[in-house]
Amino acid sequence: MDANKPKRVLITGCSSGFGLYTAVQAAQAGYDTIATMRNPKKTAALENALETAGVTATIDILDVTDQENIAAIAEKYAPVDILINNAGILISGSFLDLSDEELRRIFETNYFGAVALTKAIAPQMIERKQGMIINIASLAGLVGHMFNAAYSSSKHALVGFSRSICTELKPFGVDVVCVEPGYHKTEIIGLNANVAENFYNPDSIMTDYNRGFLRLMHKEIVPRAGKPQDVTDLILKIMQTENPKQHYTIGKDANFILGAKKLGLLGLLQKKALSKLEKATRREKRRLENRRNKRKKNKA
Repeated sequence: MDANKPKRVLITGCSSGFGLYTAVQAAQAGYDTIATMRNPKKTAALENALETAGVTATIDILDVTDQENIAAIAEKYAPVDILINNAGILISGSFLDLSDEELRRIFETNYFGAVALTKAIAPQMIERKQGMIINIASLAGLVGHMFNAAYSSSKHALVGFSRSICTELKPFGVDVVCVEPGYHKTEIIGLNANVAENFYNPDSIMTDYNRGFLRLMHKEIVPRAGKPQDVTDLILKIMQTENPKQHYTIGKDANFILGAKKLGLLGLLQKKALSKLEKATRREKRRLENRRNKRKKNKA
């Protein structure tokens, strides 16, 4: 490898959140940055961020659920020095209200997509006896998360995949790192947040709790979430580390919850979360009832 040639980093899911910020910071740090995303209509935010930062990156389209697209990108940008599997989707709601299609869609993107792209890129790294693969998982993949069972399970699978292949690839000079963030203010829990198609189904036994969870998210969890730049700062640090750890957790909530888990206090935290959920559900039911009564008065 030419020592004067910048390392090439390929990042997925760059239309927003961690992917967007990582692409910008990687470009600022001098990396040959390939920023990919599924939707060609969502390049504007990244383009604007790069322009504001005064740097450039190659933007390309990559659907990690499309095998032909993956093969084409892997060939087009070979050799890749650093792969960052960041693309992910979240569809909130009770597991009872998730359709089979929604469940599979989450796993196809969050887990199978990352595995497929890694399988396409890893041989390049093995041949050159060097490389790094960074998988962006989640705290939810370590401890679970109510009303996000499919997302949590897919990230749990990604954690397991990361910790398994790190040993397989180590003899070839390839480092595998798993990053497990807690809540941070990205679009996956904000503007890009999705709910299950049966989330508001009045016939579902979980509808009231779905609504309560959503209220809890917007009133308590999202306002306290960390800055996404903290995660991307960590990712950049990992990229520049010669012998990185196999996994990193980040976020005040992540540190607190994992600390409680080590002390055997996770059950108490779950009880507290359930209590907050029930309180939020009652408040949401009262809000909806008041709104219905107001509409009746206006019609009278």
